[in-house]
Amino acid sequence: MSEEIVDIKKQIVNKIENKDFVIYFYAPSINSPSGGMSVLFKQARILKDSGLNVKILFEPRVDNRASQQASMKVQKQVFIYEKFNPTWMGIDFSDIPLLPQIGPDESGNPTTKIRYVDSKDDESISVVNINPEDFVIIPEGCSNIMSQLANSGCKKIVFAQSWIYILNSLQSGQTWESFGIKDCMSISDTITQYIKSIMPNVKIKQYSQSIDRELFSVPEKISKKYPMVGYHASRGGENKMQTINVIKNFQSWYPHYKWVRFVELSGLSKKEYAERLQECSIFLCTDQIAGWGSSAPESMATGTAVVGWSAPGSTEYINAENGFWATNGDIFQLSEYLGIAIDKLLNGELDNSDIQASYEKTLSRYTVDGEKESVLKIYEEYINERIHEINTL
Repeated sequence: MSEEIVDIKKQIVNKIENKDFVIYFYAPSINSPSGGMSVLFKQARILKDSGLNVKILFEPRVDNRASQQASMKVQKQVFIYEKFNPTWMGIDFSDIPLLPQIGPDESGNPTTKIRYVDSKDDESISVVNINPEDFVIIPEGCSNIMSQLANSGCKKIVFAQSWIYILNSLQSGQTWESFGIKDCMSISDTITQYIKSIMPNVKIKQYSQSIDRELFSVPEKISKKYPMVGYHASRGGENKMQTINVIKNFQSWYPHYKWVRFVELSGLSKKEYAERLQECSIFLCTDQIAGWGSSAPESMATGTAVVGWSAPGSTEYINAENGFWATNGDIFQLSEYLGIAIDKLLNGELDNSDIQASYEKTLSRYTVDGEKESVLKIYEEYINERIHEINTL
């Protein structure tokens, strides 16, 4: 081995040991409430607070209408982008750089300017150079990013929050190892077991995300709760149709309960969502593909009973004592369980301290301190493993 290579290895190791590196997170530029985005930014916040250098990369979304209007004015293709500012999360990211990433310009040179909607002037874009000492965290569905970084010498780690997007984002026969990726973080038992079954050589580290009990808490007065069922159907048109069908089945089969109110909890900030959830007596959970599913534990934390499908991602916490769980995807059974739950609610059977105690037992695994401790431990392991990896190259 030449002295030059030995010297380069020493430089990289020294930078890692001295925490002189950047942890880049790739984030979808979603401006509407998303549980996965909250978890990603929360992890970034934990690492930033621990003194690490964290930056978030994102591909801004094109505003098609504004782009068309601008292009017509100058008679050439112009792209106008939406501003990425996910303040709905309630997580302070003011000291974490958000760096837009756009492909090269017409000449093949790096794009250095961007124009946002409602902005008269272009803004500068930082050209990001990812170095061997850096870490890049890639969401499980972003195979395009994996491909772009396939030949990069940085440490690449997949952050898996959903099982369904893993293979759907890959070509047949591809795995993460096709892009030189050997490490993954998982946030649930289901995701971990699934990855082991399809990519047995990938090294997995798992932690449990948390439920903020200062935000999601049982109201002091039971009178704050109404005979109201909260729900949200954010998985597309089919999920919306199924959810509405469950509600209408219930109303047809239990006509004497037609006065029970249903309210869609969508488009809300995290704080607003928690406040509305506190007012609900029941939450209808119809997410079949969540990798973990925060809606049910958040409901339990506010003393709100859960009626939902026993989705694969929820199996680590669901049991007979903490909800009314129907077979995943069975609309008729879920409609029936909703009726049973409302019967028990109005008969006073859900106003029981033993029920909240079962919720608290479930929630004991998902604490803020536990999540922070686990995240920091995982990254300390990654840092030590990376040093060993460089030394043994």
